[in-house]
Parts: sequence; structure tokens; C-alpha cells
Amino acid sequence: MADSSHNRTPLPCCIEAPADYLPKAQYALQMLLLPLGLEPAWVEKEALGKQGLYYGPDATQDAEVLTILLNPRTVSFFASEARYQPEQMHWIEWKGERWPVLFGEADTPRGDLVASVFFWLSGWQEQTTTTRDRHGRFPHAASLQAQWGTTTRPAVDAYRVWLAEDLEALGIPIHRRKWQGADWALCPTHDIDYLKKWRKGMIYREVVEYLLRNFRKEPFAQRLQRFGAFLRDWLRSGDRYRTAFERMQHEVEQRGGKATYFLKMGAHGEHDTYYNPQDSYLAARIAALQASGFEIGLHPSYYAHNHAFYLHEERDRLAALLVSAPRSVRQHYLRYEWPTTPRLHEETDFSIDSSLGFAEHVGFRHATCHPFKLYDLAANRPLDVWEVPLTVMESALFNRQHYTPEEARAATEALMATCQRFGGVAVMLWHNVLWDELDHPGWGAHFLETLDAASTRGAQIMALRDLMPLAG
Repeated sequence: MADSSHNRTPLPCCIEAPADYLPKAQYALQMLLLPLGLEPAWVEKEALGKQGLYYGPDATQDAEVLTILLNPRTVSFFASEARYQPEQMHWIEWKGERWPVLFGEADTPRGDLVASVFFWLSGWQEQTTTTRDRHGRFPHAASLQAQWGTTTRPAVDAYRVWLAEDLEALGIPIHRRKWQGADWALCPTHDIDYLKKWRKGMIYREVVEYLLRNFRKEPFAQRLQRFGAFLRDWLRSGDRYRTAFERMQHEVEQRGGKATYFLKMGAHGEHDTYYNPQDSYLAARIAALQASGFEIGLHPSYYAHNHAFYLHEERDRLAALLVSAPRSVRQHYLRYEWPTTPRLHEETDFSIDSSLGFAEHVGFRHATCHPFKLYDLAANRPLDVWEVPLTVMESALFNRQHYTPEEARAATEALMATCQRFGGVAVMLWHNVLWDELDHPGWGAHFLETLDAASTRGAQIMALRDLMPLAG
């Protein structure tokens, strides 16, 4: 278990805000303070004493109390369902970089960090727009991060560092979160969409679509070359996807780590490939993973992100195969519908989700590399589900951003350096297609290079569940 559950120091905090905004501010401040080893102790302004934090409209606090000013316009904004207008934002120069502060006056040194944190963590930007891709996902191109060029820089974590500096300047001790003794963590995760590669549909693809109908628009000689490679791979002993399934576990174990595997337990549409939960090969893999202390979570079917029956049914099927009920979930295709999906996760007793990354771009969709509780805007309350946000998906690197292996390696190392810098978690997703050089050249090498780079940087390599409890 991660040692992030150590006893935190109570910090007297006073929030003066309208009733509707108060739970938002309390949530944001708690998420800001948690990785600093601090727990808000809510008090009235008169009880703040000489060391504490005040958030509200009154600028006349004691000099030894940290004051974050709340502008009435900020309260009005969050009382609406308005989209954020970029002209409200100002930039802060910090360590040679420009960081966006979304609320507060430009002449205020730090701005309103509490409101900015709430905006990012609550998913406000994606809940106030109807822009979605063909799979119903909030696209990276529609995000403020894409507009500002900050997708790979987690603004929330910068805000937290600024807050820590201000608190330490007042003599308030900070005890930064550790991950089983390490300053940061890498969480390898694996979505098992298929149990084997050469299924009927894949064979049809190679023979009819690629060779005969030339869907890839290649010269005939090149088509024959690929067909020969397909035949050799089809006839070889052992399936590529099964080999990868086994080797991924071995490689993580060799480096002293653990990982999370997300398994499918249902199929309800063309974007699902069915595999039998009672398959003997799958049973052997589940036994091997559990015996080695690896985590197994649910990878729900394509439509289960907003379908309660499917999600419950698939969770129950998986629970029947495991020693203990699954805690973690990642939606297939990263499909996520606010507020339906997180509410279903809470109702279905999942405590960890790791779906909230961009499908087409690596980086920080919610501007943080730290776990955070999800927030239900409609109900105006935090949910009992922790989001451990997805940082890198290999198919985003190679298939959507079209990186070369060298570019993918550099981008991944830069993101790991950022997670290390802010003491957070780099959650990375590799499917069991690694070392399939016919269709996914370089993906297996990327996995190994990332594990080695994380080890060199001193990361603890962990399963998602081992990050918890974060609220204890």
C-alpha cells in the first residue's frame, strides 16, 4: 500500500462564499492540500489564529494568514453553465515558463488558485460544450490546453507548488506525498481488447482487404511482401497478442514493479471483440496475475459507459473470476459521459477510474498528474471515485500524433520528467499488441524503454490500486 495515507496535518481554513459555491471551493482546496500532507480544518474567520488559510472576498486578514481572494465575478461564473472565455485568463511567468491562471485579477500575485483548480479538476470545460468526436469523446482539439499549447504541462500541479511556497513562507510545514517511499510513480496499465490476433476478421482483412482489394493502396510487390509476412506470422507457434500478454507481466516483474490489467467481460456492438470470460487461457492468465500481486480491473464494453445493466453485468462476471472484487475501471475507447459515467462507477462500487486522458494526444486532460476525486457538477458534490488520469496511450503517440519511435520516446520521457518534477503519477497504457512488428512496429521497444527510464528516474512502478487509499 502506498504510504500516501500517512496522518496529515490539519490546516485551519476559512471559506467565505455563497452556499452553492462553498462545496466547490472546499473540494478544490482539499485536492490542492492533499499531496502536501495537509488536511483542511474548516473554521470561522475569527478562529483562524496566526497560521491558516482564508479564501473569500475580505482582503484584511492577518499577515500570517494566507489569503486567496474570491472575486464575485468568479462566483457568478460558476453559478452559470457558461463556457470559459479565454480573455478572462492571465499568464504567470514561473521558472522560465508561462502558466495559465483562469481566475483572479492580473495584479494579484497568484490569482484565484482555488477557482482555477476547481475548473480543471471538475471537467468544467468539457461539460459546458457539446463538441464530441464520432465516439462521443471530448476531443483534444476542443480543449483550452490545445488552444494554449499547455497539454503537456499540468497547471494544477504548478498551482500546488505556488501554494506550498506561500505556506512554507508562513512557517507551515509541508510533507509531500510519497509513493511507497518514492517521489513519483509509474503505473503501467494494459487494456486487453483481444485474446488473440489471428481471428476470422483479421484473416479476412489480410487476404481480401489488403491483398486483393488493396485498401492500403500499395504496389503489388509490396502487397505480396506483406501477405508473406502475414502467412509466416499466422503459421508460427504462439499468437502475438498472447505472447505480449505474458511478456508484459514478466518485464514489469523483472523491474520490481506491478501493473494493472483491464479485462473485457462483454461485447455489445461492432467496436467490441468478444472473448469468453471462461476461456481456459484467460483463466490461466488471471491466476498468474493474481498470484504475482498484479491488479485486474474491468474494461467495460463500448456502450457500458452510459448503460447501467451492461456495466453491472460485466463487473459481476469479472468479480466471479477474482479473489476480490475489482476496484479499478477504464472505459473502452475512453468513452466518458458526464455525469452518467462517474455516477455509474460509484453505483457499481468502483473506487478508481483511469479513463480521463485524451484519445488523440498525450498529456494532462485535467491539468494534473495527481489522483483526484471526481466531482458531480449537477449534484454539486464530490463522488466517491478517484480519477488516476491517463498520461500516455501508445496508440495516441504512434497512430494519432504519428510520432516516430524516437519522437515517441522523447515525448514520453518529457512527460515522465514532468510527473517526477511534480511528485505525481505517470499512468501509461499499452495494449497487448506489443512486439507485433507487422502492425505495430516499435511499440514493444517503447514499453521497455519507458520502464527502464522510469526505473532510472527513481519511480515506484505500481498498480493503480496500490496508490490507494488517498483519503485515509
